[in-house]
Amino acid sequence: MNPLFQALLLLGLTAYSFAAPAADSVRWCNKSPQEQRKCEALKTATGHFTCLEKSDTMQCIEAIKAGMADAITLDGGDIYEASLANHDLHPIIAEDYGETSSDTCYYAVAVVKKGSGFSFSELKGKKSCHTGLGKSAGWNIPIGTLVSEGILKWEGPEKEQIESAVSRFFSASCVPGAAKDLYPKLCELCTNCARSHVEPYYDYEGAFKCLKDGKGDVAFVKHLTVLDANPNEYELLCKDGSRKELSDYLSCSLARVPGHAVVTRSDKDLAHKIWQYLEEAKSTFPNLFKSSDYGGKNLMFKDSTKKLVLAPDNMNAYLYLGAEYMHIIQALKKKEPSSIPTDPVKWCAVGKKEREKCDTWSINACTTGDCDKGKIKCISGVSVEDCIEKIMKKEADAVTMDGGYVYTAGKCGLVPVMAENYDAAACLSSSPAKGKTSFFILFLCILFQFYYNVNSTNQIHAHYCIGIKERELQ
Repeated sequence: MNPLFQALLLLGLTAYSFAAPAADSVRWCNKSPQEQRKCEALKTATGHFTCLEKSDTMQCIEAIKAGMADAITLDGGDIYEASLANHDLHPIIAEDYGETSSDTCYYAVAVVKKGSGFSFSELKGKKSCHTGLGKSAGWNIPIGTLVSEGILKWEGPEKEQIESAVSRFFSASCVPGAAKDLYPKLCELCTNCARSHVEPYYDYEGAFKCLKDGKGDVAFVKHLTVLDANPNEYELLCKDGSRKELSDYLSCSLARVPGHAVVTRSDKDLAHKIWQYLEEAKSTFPNLFKSSDYGGKNLMFKDSTKKLVLAPDNMNAYLYLGAEYMHIIQALKKKEPSSIPTDPVKWCAVGKKEREKCDTWSINACTTGDCDKGKIKCISGVSVEDCIEKIMKKEADAVTMDGGYVYTAGKCGLVPVMAENYDAAACLSSSPAKGKTSFFILFLCILFQFYYNVNSTNQIHAHYCIGIKERELQ
């Protein structure tokens, strides 16, 4: 047989053997030997999974994008990175941490040893322990909060990377995943600074261990990490300058954060297959949410996970993470909204007819010489969901919604701020209208600043009107 043909045949068989499992199994990407061991055990127990090991999260994201792997569980910061245009991955399944009721969120907290004698605003010069660069509870939330509160001074990415500002702020840190050669102080407290479980101080348990070992003065983790810690030894730093017990995380957290989620490519069939196989695994693999047998913690899924929740088919990172988290992301990118909105209101019109009406409205709204302030700019969207996503991305400001989208709008940070009453009699009285009243309710994405006042005729005036929906009130 021709040697060249033999080589090509061998190459083809190798490629086929690598790609074949995708047809009847889910290829899970793992970031450490410990995760790989757990994945292999899952594979043996179910027969529906194959396992691919990479050195870090970003390599797994790239492998999924390239079709070499199908899924991985990520935290909010990595979900955001994986959603960007160069990767375009989507969250499809959320971890649920609720004991008695569903809870797909957790609280980011700053943990310190009791008696250490400093407040949240006095963190400058202290030693810090982080779960990993770009992670939610360990980096995005605490650093974004320090920046937005004006405690950490940073002029923005045009001047320097945020890592440089953090290096100056803390005297030493362990930030797994930081560039050790560029920011040595961010890796000073780490063993090897890898953004995986090969670094002892990686992830929630690792960051807390960094504090327990006396390496750092503060650990940025999630509230579930410290629930079993000795309350006589540790406490929480609150944003208002106080300290509270570990159990008081509801009133002493930095932010409420969306839970970790399984991400994959934009493929509904693949997403449902992943969900089906994970659901089946619950009965055949009792260690799905346990990691101790494999030499680590929080492997593949967080050990605190109680169950998994399937996300809607049209879910994306912006809808999943929500407005509060996206505000933190904007703070880290130094893209704060202006306190006095002067740009045109970007109205998202769904379909051709709405766009035509919006264009007419935009022309009629421009009646003065000062048209550049307060005018309407029309943006086209293919659906209401598309418009909601555009609002989250700041590509649009407003959209008219049917009542069926109220829940989605609320989850995405849209809140009611304005009503238009069509009962003429009600407008002549300061008393609440009775009976069935049809009116528009205005939603405002909390990423934007707004100002409004209400006069005696129940008319509301606002500089920014973000999102309208019509509904019936009893």
